[in-house]
Amino acid sequence: MSPSYRDKLLSFRFPLLFLGCMIVLMAGYYALPVSFVENSFVRFFVVVPGSFFLDLMTPETQVSANGTRIVSNIAKLNVLKGCEGTEALLILYSAIIATLRPLKISIIGIVIGTVIIFVLNQFRITALFFIAAYHRSAFEIVHGLLAPLIIIAITGLFFMLWHKHSLASR
Repeated sequence: MSPSYRDKLLSFRFPLLFLGCMIVLMAGYYALPVSFVENSFVRFFVVVPGSFFLDLMTPETQVSANGTRIVSNIAKLNVLKGCEGTEALLILYSAIIATLRPLKISIIGIVIGTVIIFVLNQFRITALFFIAAYHRSAFEIVHGLLAPLIIIAITGLFFMLWHKHSLASR
């Protein structure tokens, strides 16, 4: 028996909702002034906690936050808009919204996913700090390719686990 017209339309529901959410969320994010993003999200959710953790990890090296920079005597990182993990968050949020699960289950997925991405991004910042300090030649490949791929892959795995759990709790 061939699928009905309604079944064919429903098969496009998730990708279309996902794409629509991504367009709206990314447009909203990129409409925000760079200075606002960098002085709020980047500074307080990436640089300040990153410098705090790095300072704990390297007591012999004083690490501090200076605006959007993580500064020490061995390395300096300038964290800009787009380096704070927002794209991974927006991909996850769009996927969760597009699944059309009950609000409580969606909020749980968004909160847990946000924490996971925050932690992953702190690992990324920590790794980039040490790479900048001790293996500068690897910085661009890790910063521009490997770290984002790892974060997106783990975000995708989290979404798949969340989706499986959300189906089981229906």
